[in-house]
Amino acid sequence: MAEPHVHILMGTKNGGMFLADQLASIRGQSHQDWSLWASDDGSTDGTCEALEDFKAETPHHDIHLLKGPQRGVAANYYKLFKNKGLDGNWVAFSDQDDVWLPHKLSRAVALVGRLGGRCAYSSRSYYVDQTGRRLGTSPTLNRPYRFGNAIVQNVLRGNTIVIPPIVTNYLRSILSTTDVAETPFHDWWMYQAITGAGFGILHDQKPGVLYRQHGANLVGAPVRHLRRRARCMADGTLVNWIDANAAAMYRIAPVLTAAAREQLLRFLDWRSQSHTKGRAALTSLGIYRQTQAGDLALRALAQLKRF
Repeated sequence: MAEPHVHILMGTKNGGMFLADQLASIRGQSHQDWSLWASDDGSTDGTCEALEDFKAETPHHDIHLLKGPQRGVAANYYKLFKNKGLDGNWVAFSDQDDVWLPHKLSRAVALVGRLGGRCAYSSRSYYVDQTGRRLGTSPTLNRPYRFGNAIVQNVLRGNTIVIPPIVTNYLRSILSTTDVAETPFHDWWMYQAITGAGFGILHDQKPGVLYRQHGANLVGAPVRHLRRRARCMADGTLVNWIDANAAAMYRIAPVLTAAAREQLLRFLDWRSQSHTKGRAALTSLGIYRQTQAGDLALRALAQLKRF
């Protein structure tokens, strides 16, 4: 059976320092039937020139170079994902500064195919520093990847996502009719929309990406990530993100499963309550994070009327 074509979406902005490594790793994939869609969001450091060089050096693959909307990372990926050429195809999402291990695409396509092509693929990653030295591995998450988790936590890392045609078409149909401009992260929105519609998440325990840690990362290595998460919980940022996502999900409520739709409506009703007793009932809604510590933090915020 012929291997399917995979469209790789990459958003770029001033990524020239590490971009060559990522492009080389894409070229070195064992799964060779791919094309690249790169959308640059206003680089001033030679990123665009590097992409042009890659296109010239890779004549046997279609390389599409586009201009981004310059409204943030999420908006750049949403615009990329709206391209008509993606209809009915496999799609993989790529950061500009990581390195894909050679098996990344082939393993994703094979594993999702074995499950009937009705789930999104993600994987663990190796953390590496600026020089490529390994620092550790992303954590193992043991709780289910379900809508109740997606409402309050993003565990679907965009730089590892690969989706089959049925999921591509579903997500693109939503984007064509729904305003997602206020959602903070494209991968978090995808996690909610995918699980909310009853599609599964296949989280591969075998890492497929070298996730580079450097000063420009929004989410860094484990310790830095924990500190940032604590700040987001304390200053209200996380709650604002959750509310923006919930509003986006409400706009697509008709395409969610009956169970997810009911869960969303109950969550929105719970969020509208001001008394502590109502807010303390979080667990009964089936809303959870991936760790007990995360659950306790949410409950504490609820008791303090900060969530």
